[in-house]
Amino acid sequence: MPDAANQRAQAAYQVGQQAFERGRYGDAVQAFEQGLAEKPGISLDGELKLWLVNALAAVDRRQEAIELCGKLALHPDLDVRKQSKRLLYIIQAPKLQAKEEWLTKIPDLADIEDSEEKPWQTRPIKPRPLKPPPPPLPLSEVNTEDNGFVWLALIGCGLVLGGLWWLS
Repeated sequence: MPDAANQRAQAAYQVGQQAFERGRYGDAVQAFEQGLAEKPGISLDGELKLWLVNALAAVDRRQEAIELCGKLALHPDLDVRKQSKRLLYIIQAPKLQAKEEWLTKIPDLADIEDSEEKPWQTRPIKPRPLKPPPPPLPLSEVNTEDNGFVWLALIGCGLVLGGLWWLS
């Protein structure tokens, strides 16, 4: 039976994540609370509660988020404890005052989701055909003249070896 409860909790966790990522924080809170009602395993319980803290903070239920974060500081999972301390620090941080000209207005996308017109969907870009590689140069155009580098390198090596032999 615990497997079925974990599966239902995992499904609620995924639904909550999707709702949170789409900006539907109220739905996310409900999904995470539903997942927690299933009494999942320790690691899933911690993940659900961490996401619930984020969702609560997003729907302006900061006090509940702070209380839950305080309880998570005693969670059996070490990673959950660390993340809860970081979240608590962020949630309790004072709000900064921002001037109106610093802010960018973001339109409400809730109305667009139900409409048939989806401006963010564009038609796929057709890939450009690859250019064939250039044909190899004929040997008559290749510079095969000796530029003297090999001889210069050999003379330099000989001088170095001769100098070492003379010094020894």
